[in-house]
Amino acid sequence: MRYVLIGLCVASCAVFAQRRQRDFSPNPLARNPAAVAAGQKLFTNACGGCHGMAGEGARGPNLADGVRIRRSGARQLFNVVKQGVPGSDMPAFNLPDEKIWQVLAFVQSLSAPAIENPAPGDAEAGRQLFFGSAGCAHCHAVLGQGGFLGPDLSNAGEAHSVKQLRQALLDTKSHSIAGWEGATVVTTRGETIAGVARNHTNYSIQLVDAKGDLHLLTMDQVRHIAWHDGSIMPADYAARLTKVEIENVLAYLSRRAVRPEAPITAANAPMQGRPPE
Repeated sequence: MRYVLIGLCVASCAVFAQRRQRDFSPNPLARNPAAVAAGQKLFTNACGGCHGMAGEGARGPNLADGVRIRRSGARQLFNVVKQGVPGSDMPAFNLPDEKIWQVLAFVQSLSAPAIENPAPGDAEAGRQLFFGSAGCAHCHAVLGQGGFLGPDLSNAGEAHSVKQLRQALLDTKSHSIAGWEGATVVTTRGETIAGVARNHTNYSIQLVDAKGDLHLLTMDQVRHIAWHDGSIMPADYAARLTKVEIENVLAYLSRRAVRPEAPITAANAPMQGRPPE
């Protein structure tokens, strides 16, 4: 009996592994710019009325935050579009398989790391802006080059979607990252220190100034703290930079990854048709 149970367990694990592999097989058109563009048009016409034109959600669920998409495999998403969801408002779409994969390529691109769907634009021109006239490097560093008052962006393309990078650049007042709040401290000795508070409790504050120096102060050494209202990011990039320059900066940031992007080979190049079962 013990051997029978072991055999059943092994067989069940094998079946589960096969199903897992099948369910999470990749979208054959993922990271294909032409497919993403085609999928956006299809999504706008067929899905935007319920899910929002940018997948932000309306009558249907939000597809842009990535939570629902990351929890499902490409094949599962394909079946939802192809077959619909019984008992819900999600209908079945009688589209050719390639069209469905295009729609999913667009949906997946909404929340995918930027390195997987780099923003269009001239990345080299964006690099020159980042370290030049745009002034990004005054606060941010990439691979050890730049300032200390903002988060390191060496892995920006791996850690954020293009949408998140765009929002961080153009909608700076909507958020403030914990550990990067701007503050000016006046000590009991009359010294003024401006920078970002990397940590702050009722007992102490750790402040990094523009030179990258760390100031560790207990609260009995602090006379006053003036907190910056919102993000310390400049709020005028939309006016200061042209649309082309904004796209170029985003193109540069979207390609920043500590883990290099794997080169496209015969083994991982985008396929046509359906993924293997």
